[in-house]
Amino acid sequence: MSEITLFENMPAEYKDLLAQLQPDTNASGRISSGGTNRLSIRGGVFRKVVGGQEVGELEQRAINVVIVKTAPISRMYFAGQYVPGQTNPPTCWSGDTKTGRPSEDVLADDVQSDTCFDCPQNVKGSGMGEGRACRYSQRVAVMLADETGTVKSKDVYQLSLPATSVFGDNKQKMGLQTYARFLDSQKAPLASLLTEIRFDTDSSTPKLCFKPVRMLDKDELMMALENQKSEDTARLIALTVKPKEDSDAPALPKPKVKVEASEEEPKVKKSKKNKKVESPADIDLASLLADFDD
Repeated sequence: MSEITLFENMPAEYKDLLAQLQPDTNASGRISSGGTNRLSIRGGVFRKVVGGQEVGELEQRAINVVIVKTAPISRMYFAGQYVPGQTNPPTCWSGDTKTGRPSEDVLADDVQSDTCFDCPQNVKGSGMGEGRACRYSQRVAVMLADETGTVKSKDVYQLSLPATSVFGDNKQKMGLQTYARFLDSQKAPLASLLTEIRFDTDSSTPKLCFKPVRMLDKDELMMALENQKSEDTARLIALTVKPKEDSDAPALPKPKVKVEASEEEPKVKKSKKNKKVESPADIDLASLLADFDD
């Protein structure tokens, strides 16, 4: 398939703005949030949190945003079981999985392994059920569109994506990594588009899917560019962990059977109805955008 011509036949000034957008290397794959403006997906509902306090729920199952900036994929291990409302930091973590090692800020006694690949918390069954105790996640910074589908506010929100929303190669329900690689194959910067983020109603846990809506207009693009360069945006997605607090939460049981550790991305169950999965490069951005005109 030839490249789309979405960014051709436009004023030179607009092309210059597009050229200034930063590469989306973190998004495509090449915990301290108190006081931070963020979006939560707890309970399968978009929740707006401002200044550390939840100020309301977004009733719609899908929202339109501009993905301004992305952080590297991280991993976190919590020694105790999850307790609603508990804000204790992880025991061990890696702020960038490309390093393959725990963060230097992890206390020596809390380091689970010298490398993430050989870590016992990276073994299936080390967490709840067959899951791994150490989980992937990725932070992104987004601007919200209003009810008319227009971005009018420069306010930026942190959105923390679970592994199921980061990975997954279903073209109809793209995770962030697949979505970003798809846009890259079409020469479309991630921050140049309005993106729909929708809950996958077929998932038993909160899972988000990404889809392009339209190109940004000049004013929206200027706001995205300004926020990309902002130190506030960089701090918004930075993984900063507060000092540990005492916790009586029971530790998760160690896996009884040793299983070979794996650094593979989590696999997403494929629907029996859709056995064929197309690669991002095989998808036509123009046709996807056209779907929203119907």
